[in-house]
Amino acid sequence: MIVSINKILFTGSLKDEYLSELIADLSDSFKDQSLEFFFYSQSSDQVEISNIQSIEEQNIIDMDMIVSIGGDGTMLQSSKLASKYSVPITGINKGRLGFLTDINPDLVSHALKEIIQGDYQTESRMLLNVSVVNNQNERFIGHAINDLVINKTKTGRMINVRTTINGKYVNSNEGDGYIVSTPTGSTAYSLSCGGPIINPSSDTFLLVPIAPHTLTNRPMVVSSDCIIKLEFTDENDDMIEISLDGEIISEISSGDCIMICQSEDTVEFIHPSHYDYYETLRSKLLWGHDKRNA
Repeated sequence: MIVSINKILFTGSLKDEYLSELIADLSDSFKDQSLEFFFYSQSSDQVEISNIQSIEEQNIIDMDMIVSIGGDGTMLQSSKLASKYSVPITGINKGRLGFLTDINPDLVSHALKEIIQGDYQTESRMLLNVSVVNNQNERFIGHAINDLVINKTKTGRMINVRTTINGKYVNSNEGDGYIVSTPTGSTAYSLSCGGPIINPSSDTFLLVPIAPHTLTNRPMVVSSDCIIKLEFTDENDDMIEISLDGEIISEISSGDCIMICQSEDTVEFIHPSHYDYYETLRSKLLWGHDKRNA
């Protein structure tokens, strides 16, 4: 539980006109609380908004809450900063689906006021640790909140992935690629590849082949206590691309392997008090909505 929220950091889409109005409204509503507003951006573009200060990355650790403005992609980038500096985060949805960004931009002032007053929910989400091993040398390449995705750098070529869990061989999958997802990522790329939706509180990983050549290769749910090893056969004679949360991180050759496990780090999400995960699924996926009756 957060003791109090006084220092608020904004990330993401910082040039929207309503941000200036939002800060003015919050400042006026909490005159006795001495709220301080900051922004962090990796962009070289200058942001000029009154009553808000720019900070360097190392100062994020001093913040009480991060507010990400944008879609889920922006929220994922901001969440990695939140995890790195142990600062809770919430999101204003300026994108499309917005599975991770809870706050409707039309209701943002009311929602943030409730959160500042202590009326909110918190939820801890797991991260993946991803490393590449070559000739017994292990190199950490990053964390993933949603997923690790493996693809060929050349389109039209299949990739053969050999999966081992806790030292035990599982199977070899030949297809367009492979996904290792957290429960948070089960509503992302994994879902479009036929993976199941998993409650974010589940201690599980999701292994999903992308367009498998053998139709019996299906998605599999395993415990998050597992250590997953992905190897590539000699048939993979060109480079393999690794993406973490949609960002291309590295390219590896067929002699390398990838090691995945649960990170000791987590990210803490702040939800409005009325947040309901299943209601989010119904609204985003249009469950129960028959367009024939629209």
